[in-house]
Amino acid sequence: SGGYDAITSPVLAARVVDELATPTFVIIPGIGHFVVPQSDCGQDVLRTFFLTPGSADTECVAGLTPAPFVIEPPIVE
Repeated sequence: SGGYDAITSPVLAARVVDELATPTFVIIPGIGHFVVPQSDCGQDVLRTFFLTPGSADTECVAGLTPAPFVIEPPIVE
């Protein structure tokens, strides 16, 4: 789940975990809904989940930090 996911929030995604046979649940910080295309770590977690369901390698998640959220002032020409 992406930490900034407004479609399937981490709170809602976590509720599904108990319903799955071999779940792996991670939150990728600083990402919205489309985690896999935006995160090399998310790709690695998904790849290892497909290879070994229930024991995906989630080690890369611990080293992730979101980029600072900044709103730039408008450009005045």
